[in-house]
Amino acid sequence: MKRVRIGLYIGDREYADRFTGCLINHFREQLELHMYTELEKVWEDSSGWDAVLLSDCGEEIMRIEDSLPVIYLYDAEEDVEELQRKGIGLVYKYQEVNKIVDEILKQIGEEIKNVRENGNLLGKMQVLAVYALSENEYQLPLAVTLGAILSEKERVLLVDMQENSGLSQLMDCENMLGLEELLVMAAREKFSKGRIVSCIGHLDRLDVVYPVNNTECLCEVQNQTYQRLFGILRQEMNYETIILNMGSRFVGFFDLLESCQEIYLMKSRGGLGQWREKEFMAELEKHGNQNMVQKLRQIQIPIMASPVISCERLVEQWKWNEFGDSIRKLMPGVMSVG
Repeated sequence: MKRVRIGLYIGDREYADRFTGCLINHFREQLELHMYTELEKVWEDSSGWDAVLLSDCGEEIMRIEDSLPVIYLYDAEEDVEELQRKGIGLVYKYQEVNKIVDEILKQIGEEIKNVRENGNLLGKMQVLAVYALSENEYQLPLAVTLGAILSEKERVLLVDMQENSGLSQLMDCENMLGLEELLVMAAREKFSKGRIVSCIGHLDRLDVVYPVNNTECLCEVQNQTYQRLFGILRQEMNYETIILNMGSRFVGFFDLLESCQEIYLMKSRGGLGQWREKEFMAELEKHGNQNMVQKLRQIQIPIMASPVISCERLVEQWKWNEFGDSIRKLMPGVMSVG
């Protein structure tokens, strides 16, 4: 995957440190940054760059003449009309970083690409599923916690396919592009990197696809579309692991589970949950998916002795409480259903 090469100068050092730190942590697979502390140095090695990204340049910005695309991060107090007349691209600096990156990629003029379906779509990328037959309100905490633990050592993406899982409240992502947009791109077999980036947010080190606004559409998506989406994400974003928080059955539901390397099946402590598990195993056999049993990793829903005390640190709390302990006991994934 070709990274976009950008020369970068930001006069506000505090903002520069926070902004570039976020780019390096979350967008290093898309962007190659060349950072400078002096504006005049930016143009000395600009050969081969795709764009120049500037901010807090004062009057010096008006003297810039260059054939490369110039993008300026502005704040509300700056007069941007003259910059627009000079043909300089403008992006508001005080917004979510993924939105800034999305606008930058759009202004550079990234091309629309076609899906490549030659050979193995997923390559070395693994797909894991989280599914519960009862008490499925614990699915999201399990999926997020699993992703947070894995993301300490690799690039991980969480895809939430569970209706009303609570993720939109956790991420505060109302009206954001998300899974619906990614599925449309996969179905049409055309996509752009900028649109993909705009559909993905972050919980600590874990990348998360913003959930759908209309959950009714989830039951209409077929396995082939999901497989194509995973191929796009591997091709463009270099994810090593995708975690699926599974929801209701759709056409190809069992085929999608079959394609996963591991399935984390949440168990309840008895009663109806045991009967539902027995029926689920019978249904796997009915669909000819007996081999899927070897991929199942059973997790007993832990008794939560530690109350959640802060929404701001919710992921960290899940990671280090009973949920995190239960998941770490399974790694590297050797427990199977007997």
